[in-house]
Amino acid sequence: MYARVLRFKVDPRKIDDGIEIYTDGYVPAAKQQSGFLEAILFGDRETGRGMTLSIWESEAAAKATEQSGFLQQVIAKFAGIFTEPPTMEGFEIMVRDLADLSEMHSVLVKNK
Repeated sequence: MYARVLRFKVDPRKIDDGIEIYTDGYVPAAKQQSGFLEAILFGDRETGRGMTLSIWESEAAAKATEQSGFLQQVIAKFAGIFTEPPTMEGFEIMVRDLADLSEMHSVLVKNK
């Protein structure tokens, strides 16, 4: 498996707009890409700094989204939200250990 990390900085006043673009624009489109497995968005509302982690079946699957222009189209959706160009890195996933989903659900519900 392969992970792509995109680090960014956004205008803190536009964070909710960015979250909407991510959840309504990027995630559904990413699910249509061959080899896509998962996406997570992290952020700091005070500083506007954040990152997204996408997990792919392989490096080739992730790279295909760069070569097809998909990734560039996604980044373009955030024009006016990013305050500086995002940076991107890719990594081989060496270990991945998922929590029991029922336990995770109870933690999420408790923290709402």
